[in-house]
Amino acid sequence: MHSLFRRYARKSLTALVCAAAVIAAGCHHNRLNSGYGIAWVTLSATPGDFTSYIVNVDSVSLTGKSYGVVTPVSTVETVDFTKLKDLSELWSAASVPNDTYTSATIVLDYTSANISVMVNGVPQKATVVDTTGKAVTTQTINITFDAQHQPTIQPTLSTSSAIRLAVNFNLGASNVINLATTPATVTIKPIMTMATAPPDTKQVRVRGPLINSSVGVGSYTVYVRPFFDEFNSLGQLTLFNSASTVYQLNGVSYVGTPGITALSQTSAGTTITAAYTNFEPTATLNAAVTSGKFNVTYVVAGSTLEDFYTQGIEGDVIKRTGNTLTLRGATLQLNDGTRSYIDTPDALLLVGPGTIVTAEDSTTMTNLNYNSISVGQHVIARGIYSLPSSKVTTVDATGSSSTNTGSVRLQTTELFGAVVSSGAGGVVLDLANIEYWPVSIYDFAGNGAAGVSPAAYEIDSGTLALPPGTVTGSPLWVDGISAPFGSAPPDFIATSITAEPSVPARLQVAWSSAGSTAPFATLTATGLTINLADAHYSSGVIHIGSESIDLKSLAATPNIVPQPAPAGTSGLPPVFLPSFSIGNLSAANTTTVAVFNSFTGFVTQVPKSIVAATPAFQFVAMGVYNRATNAFTASSIDVVN
Repeated sequence: MHSLFRRYARKSLTALVCAAAVIAAGCHHNRLNSGYGIAWVTLSATPGDFTSYIVNVDSVSLTGKSYGVVTPVSTVETVDFTKLKDLSELWSAASVPNDTYTSATIVLDYTSANISVMVNGVPQKATVVDTTGKAVTTQTINITFDAQHQPTIQPTLSTSSAIRLAVNFNLGASNVINLATTPATVTIKPIMTMATAPPDTKQVRVRGPLINSSVGVGSYTVYVRPFFDEFNSLGQLTLFNSASTVYQLNGVSYVGTPGITALSQTSAGTTITAAYTNFEPTATLNAAVTSGKFNVTYVVAGSTLEDFYTQGIEGDVIKRTGNTLTLRGATLQLNDGTRSYIDTPDALLLVGPGTIVTAEDSTTMTNLNYNSISVGQHVIARGIYSLPSSKVTTVDATGSSSTNTGSVRLQTTELFGAVVSSGAGGVVLDLANIEYWPVSIYDFAGNGAAGVSPAAYEIDSGTLALPPGTVTGSPLWVDGISAPFGSAPPDFIATSITAEPSVPARLQVAWSSAGSTAPFATLTATGLTINLADAHYSSGVIHIGSESIDLKSLAATPNIVPQPAPAGTSGLPPVFLPSFSIGNLSAANTTTVAVFNSFTGFVTQVPKSIVAATPAFQFVAMGVYNRATNAFTASSIDVVN
């Protein structure tokens, strides 16, 4: 989903012990122990410079100390990893044997990959090759777990022993983009990590058909059916509601108990749900065993999410002419479960008085209609798909018949720009980007009677306070919803305003094809710096949203320091662990990655791995950058050698 899910910081509910785990994969009772526990496998991504990155994820295997190799997930899923920069997706709730696991193997299939990059504000499908320049098929990534954080399933009388396996795909570190060719060329060298806790605090999206619900307990259970899979079920999971959980069901919004009550009255087995959750480790009756539960902040279900008659489309509105919306960077979802990036630059979305319009995760935005959709808005829509003679993908969401329950969900949209002026309840930006697209591609005609000026873009900030130290020229990131079509000014209604030091950042360095054996000027247990004087240094940039800072434009190379793991709860596994990895192409189409959850272990390994035979080629750190102190605090680092 989008940037709205970065705003969540709600407290978790009181644990209901291990009910989620028990239901997730069924019980295996005998007189000794079940022999099995649960692995909750989630997928996420570190962003790169892509407008789509669609590949097949074939399988995940684990190697145990006693049991050997097991494959908890073997169902192939088509995944657009660009959609996973702000969230994780629950891929499977799988039964796995009792054991301690030392390594994992993930197989990706690029045979039908659809990978696109932005060229002058237009998405362009790239030619994808391996490091030898050949067409890409399957790629195998072998991952070694940190020895201090190996996934372990303890023996129990039921499948209440559970672990989380958080998989992250670093798009920036895994690919080299060459824009000098036409079309652009992407050379792949996949770097994925896996750990018992993620290197971030993203929400987990759980999709699947409803099985049953318990209004009294405040929970409901689904078959896990990730992404846009229409056929498979990868385990079961119980999700836990709270008094503040927002439900959007068949175009109607609810909060708390009324929401789960309405959901309980829908058809089990056919009602598809998508929940945005916070994972909470929990204790069990056995002190040596932990489990977990998924607490729901927001649910979208029924025809608001998907229905049998319509197809889905997601994209950014760059122009509106009457009731025809032009979407850039659009992705099409068909009812056969496939999802494809539209290779033409734009698609068309038709709306009308019959279109059901909702605002994602909001119960305060009421009386929405088709005129609530304006230029600059990110949308997800349902309607009737067609490909007319113009070859421009068209989705009719007018809701003009019983089989065309057209709907549009307004998604929280992110803007980036510099402050022009500010006052009570408002701020004016010199707008640079909307959803990472340059503002120059947007045609704002019709958004306001007097016109909309990107150089003086008016934000309704309401009661939101500007970040401390904000002055004219300060860069700001604003999340919210575009003002209704024709109503500007204001041009945008803000839900959050963030300054540079708090925005997720990516520090990316590349060395020449010869690689570097001296990539770091300093490397200690407390941090590192990049060697900008190295002869093989090619480029280095800090990406903060859509802002880019060349490392050589700074007075000094930034000090990159590890983010410490937060203090955990005694006896419970952490919900977040920093991740530091080193990966290299160990054989044809095979990458070997060593993961460390302590910076000390990473620093110890670096001089052993970066040698003449295996020099450094890429470095990607995720975290936050403080320009005032010139410090980059990294929650994850991936080095490709």
